[in-house]
Amino acid sequence: MNTPCFHIRSYGDAGGGDRHDFAQWVLPLRGELQFELDGQGARLDAFQGVFVAPGEHHDQRGQGRNAHLVIDCDLQWFDDHTLDHLRRQRWLFLPQSLRRALHATPAGDRASLLPQLLQAFAPDGSGARLQALCTHIQDAPGEPWPVERMARRAGLSVSHLHAWFVRETGLPPQAWLSAVRLRLACHLLCTTPLPISQVAQRVGYSEQSALTRALVRETGRTPTTWRSRGPATIARVKTRRARTP
Repeated sequence: MNTPCFHIRSYGDAGGGDRHDFAQWVLPLRGELQFELDGQGARLDAFQGVFVAPGEHHDQRGQGRNAHLVIDCDLQWFDDHTLDHLRRQRWLFLPQSLRRALHATPAGDRASLLPQLLQAFAPDGSGARLQALCTHIQDAPGEPWPVERMARRAGLSVSHLHAWFVRETGLPPQAWLSAVRLRLACHLLCTTPLPISQVAQRVGYSEQSALTRALVRETGRTPTTWRSRGPATIARVKTRRARTP
């Protein structure tokens, strides 16, 4: 079995596109990356990475100063079930323990990160249930997501769900949900011509004023300011309730 290759890469705002015959993990260390994967786009930041399956076309544009750990893996590292699961999941919600490990692991010991990634994201790993819930919410952020519904979806009690989210993400469930919605709102404001009112509804806010209050509270910027900046100068959405180690 070939040893995975580990790279630290920074990206500019000029895309190019790529496709290769090996799998790749892209894990943010600093800054943000606008990432397109087979026609689907998302922002990568301290809370979200991506898995690129072999043969998938992808492109990326850096936003400000950024650094990302990129891991190239031979297909021998995955059975068919795991590879298919990761191909469908794509976007990786990085648990707190993994975020810490990305920053704390010395360059010579980075091979130890791969078992942690598989434990967190493979279908039979301990993090599979959390990843499934987070993916489902991100696919439908405009739907109501009270903690009771989230708990039912995960098969947990409300109290266990709260403890689980705080342990794994560093945020309570509703704070995590708010961060997901604001991340998507900023992405849509900077990359689409959708009216602000439609952006608000799409990401789960009942009216434009609610989105405006949330953005100003968490980022210090209004939706109009975000829109005027465009994709090349998107600043990082920070919640006051969490900080990356």
